[in-house]
Amino acid sequence: MVSCKKEIAVNIVDRPVMLVVNADLLCDSFVEINLSMTQKITDNTDQKKVDDAVIEVFSKDTTILDVLTSQGNGVYKSAVVKPRAAKNYLFKISQQNKVYWIDEMIPDTFDLNIVDTSRVIFQGQNNFFQFRLDLSNDVFKDNFFSFRLKKISKKVQGTDTILVEEWSDINSVDFILTENSQSRFSKKHLLFTDQYFRGSKQEFKFGTSLSDKTNLKTVKLILFVSSHSESGYNFYTSVNEHLFYQNDPFSQPTLLKGNVPNAYGAAVGQITKVFEVQFK
Repeated sequence: MVSCKKEIAVNIVDRPVMLVVNADLLCDSFVEINLSMTQKITDNTDQKKVDDAVIEVFSKDTTILDVLTSQGNGVYKSAVVKPRAAKNYLFKISQQNKVYWIDEMIPDTFDLNIVDTSRVIFQGQNNFFQFRLDLSNDVFKDNFFSFRLKKISKKVQGTDTILVEEWSDINSVDFILTENSQSRFSKKHLLFTDQYFRGSKQEFKFGTSLSDKTNLKTVKLILFVSSHSESGYNFYTSVNEHLFYQNDPFSQPTLLKGNVPNAYGAAVGQITKVFEVQFK
């Protein structure tokens, strides 16, 4: 066998350091925003956290509502403000003589009804647990939703039993979930719009395979159903696409769709409803 190699010097252009914002603005919960700075691709040190910023929260008419308190390690929390559904908020971040504005809308509430849960046979899988639910929304607005499912299992290791938590793959033949081009990038975070609702509530059927190994037993499923702002939907669909292609050297770079002008990342509104199913 014969081989050869050629060393190629890659000229990596230095980019200016930029602010990175990371926040889920949860309805009726205190605001928490994480700030950091970008790093060179060759910098393998710890993430550069930002602890010298000032973050102010304003209402839509620019009335100041709160000033977030630094908790250290790049985390800032509110002491007063808890975002409310269908309300618009402005965030002013001042850091190193620069000012960044974020204009974000908290989505409206939505109606959700768990119709049924059952064990079924799904595409040849015997130990498959299915959810069936109805979801309705405001027909006069564009609405964006997602499903996530966390699986809690007991794992036996010798004489010890430990709990294992993992985000579970969600399987479905539902048209809205399987034909949405943005959902195909992730089986763990299914994002979709209301474009097929046609003004009425929509029924969904989906589920996951339960652990059937002798040393692993599923004891709980936790379902997260979220309503997202449009910027939240755009951000998370782009993140899922980035993760989907991250190990493919022939794929094109994926642009993450943030909502912070002149910075990276996003601070996005969402309302999440949580349901638990216990197994004996």
